[in-house]
Amino acid sequence: MKKRIALILALCMLFTLCACARKAAPEAPSPAPAPAETAAPTPAPTPTPEPTATPEPLPLAPELPPVHDEALNAVLDEVLTVYPGTAGSSLRAAACAARLLDWGMETELTDDEIYSAVGCWLDEQDDRSLQVFLESILSVYDRCYDLRGEHAEDVLSDAGVEDSLYPWNDRAFRAVEMVSYGCSLR
Repeated sequence: MKKRIALILALCMLFTLCACARKAAPEAPSPAPAPAETAAPTPAPTPTPEPTATPEPLPLAPELPPVHDEALNAVLDEVLTVYPGTAGSSLRAAACAARLLDWGMETELTDDEIYSAVGCWLDEQDDRSLQVFLESILSVYDRCYDLRGEHAEDVLSDAGVEDSLYPWNDRAFRAVEMVSYGCSLR
């Protein structure tokens, strides 16, 4: 009985996939109807739309001056030590996320300056470091949002973080979002 149900389900899935994958065939022109005693009125030609003016391009954001923040650079360098998928990587990511949030609490940089500082740090990295960073930073961001939740103290304890500025304010999380924004546009 189980084999029959499994076979029926497998066939249903197969037919569903086939139906979804099938492309609609273009309709073949239907044969012209036999001429009637009265001629059908010919349709009026459709008017061609007048070309519209091309919208003006949006102005580019002003070029931001380069900003170097040693404290942020140290945290971003630490992100390079988080290797997702290796033993202890989630704990390292949680500790790194706590340091990134601590930095966000203490920084006096504006959002634009954070964006510029991240860009300057990324520009200084070689291709291999950038690849490792982009793989690792996702894990760090996930831990940042874990640290915003109700189990933040447990996450910090498990990661062995004892000297953080927990609980963090909204400015710290906004700084992390700006770091994320700076990373995603490079």
